[in-house]
Amino acid sequence: MRIKKFLRLVLAIIFALTAFIFTEVLPEIPPFNRIFLRILITLWFGLMGYGLFPDIAKVVTTATINLINSLVTRVSSEVTTQMLRLQRQNPFHTTAAYPSNAPIGGVSVNQPLILDTSAIIDGRILDIARTSFLYGTILVPSFVLAELQQVADSADYIKRSRGRRGFEIIEELKKAKGIRIEVWDKEPLAKTVDDKLIKLAKNLHGRIITTDYNLNRVATVSSVTVLNINDLANAVKTVAVPGEGLEVKVIHLGKDPKQGVGYLPDGTMIVVEDGANLVGKEIKTEVSRVLQSSAGRMIFTRTSR
Repeated sequence: MRIKKFLRLVLAIIFALTAFIFTEVLPEIPPFNRIFLRILITLWFGLMGYGLFPDIAKVVTTATINLINSLVTRVSSEVTTQMLRLQRQNPFHTTAAYPSNAPIGGVSVNQPLILDTSAIIDGRILDIARTSFLYGTILVPSFVLAELQQVADSADYIKRSRGRRGFEIIEELKKAKGIRIEVWDKEPLAKTVDDKLIKLAKNLHGRIITTDYNLNRVATVSSVTVLNINDLANAVKTVAVPGEGLEVKVIHLGKDPKQGVGYLPDGTMIVVEDGANLVGKEIKTEVSRVLQSSAGRMIFTRTSR
């Protein structure tokens, strides 16, 4: 408080001195005495300086903080750029995703795995991490955390539960062996979260972990490597071939009113042609065709004769 009062007095003196100097050329204005007018104007400017100090201090403080933040951002960006440039120019630098001498819990700074919101909410990334199939640095961008927070604050109970579960997944990932979770707080200049993820992955030569089909397609077109958890899940599911017999319980109707739908224990959808009247029954079927995509695997069957 003493410092603030002292600074207010200093600003008041500066204003008063400025007014006193400039009123030197003040002419006589009858019936007022020239000296009286100079003193009056000087005092008024001094009081004005004393009163304006909080507003001026606020403006100066804000401008100083913005300037410092801007300088820090530019310096850190330039340092990162120079580091990446030196790595690319180094003839001994390897572009392997995981160098043989990489320590457990870390990989090259410009080759991280980047988690998106859908992969966090999905939750299977935690099970994969616990199997030690993943290791190295996994980045969670701050804008992904912001999006996850919006989901956690949703008025919808299911969305809110998934968002909160997402934060629990991140905390559990920190305990997984062989990986290190880092929050990346430098936000790329882009409009959408997907665009920011793609731009970040390009800048850091990273790979995106997702379950989002549309992000998968856009990132692939943009020459960004994507690790789609759905693709991984499909790859380890039971492989069915046309002509193979399957036992399935028809759970509900399909999109076509004539179709029945069931599921394998691993979650694979089974579509039973002409199975609409078999809902609730466990039947023997024969595989007719298999449809594979990043959105999942569907097996089309017909009832065994």
